[in-house]
Amino acid sequence: MSFRAKLKVRGYINTVFNYGVEERMIRNNIPSPLAGIELKKTEEKVPEILTLTEIKKFLDFAKQLKSLWYPIWATALLTGMRNGELYALEWDDVNFENSLIRVSKSFCSMTGVTKSTKAGYWRNIPISNKLLSVFVELKAQLDSRPEKDRKFVLARNWYWYKGLQARELRTFLIANGLPSVKFHALRACFATQLLAKNTPPAIVMKICGWKTLKTMEFYVRLAGVNESGATEVLKILPTEREVFDNVVSLFSR
Repeated sequence: MSFRAKLKVRGYINTVFNYGVEERMIRNNIPSPLAGIELKKTEEKVPEILTLTEIKKFLDFAKQLKSLWYPIWATALLTGMRNGELYALEWDDVNFENSLIRVSKSFCSMTGVTKSTKAGYWRNIPISNKLLSVFVELKAQLDSRPEKDRKFVLARNWYWYKGLQARELRTFLIANGLPSVKFHALRACFATQLLAKNTPPAIVMKICGWKTLKTMEFYVRLAGVNESGATEVLKILPTEREVFDNVVSLFSR
């Protein structure tokens, strides 16, 4: 729970307690249940994320080893979709003619129910040429899947259904000498790579389906977009020419 959320909860409890005291429902000078509890702001940790070089190595290893997770990881990194959205993605949601994916639903592994997206509304994601090549390969493999599974873009597996996608990802990364990250970090990788390539934050926000600017600002900060190049104005180190101009030649004396 965030520090701000904790403050809100404390405010609600104090309001209810004070109401009880005023209405004489709470007597005998009973202290507040929050007495002696001090809220401390926790330090923000640097989020887990992969660099562009690490992303390329990761996908290259996954493809070479023919991992059943490769299409899932590649689609996550090329769309920024959440885990449940990837699981629920159907071919009917893919518009090849206009090169768009319509994200309108999400699967919950805890309840086994497919519902609306986390934000509660649908959104469009452009299909890049790289993602198109992944989808073409998946289409070619449809006949090898169970018939009930063929309407889905990504092949299901037992580990994914049970919500073990984070464990499987970490295991693969560690085994191949790459930094261990959460499955949700693939979404952060997508957002920061777009921002690093000067994609307008408003477009990234729309594609990823974020409701608030506060969430977007976190990824802008993570990508270092606003800070990039800011220190280039500091021309304080001497140039080679300036250094040599100040060198006294012994032979000239």
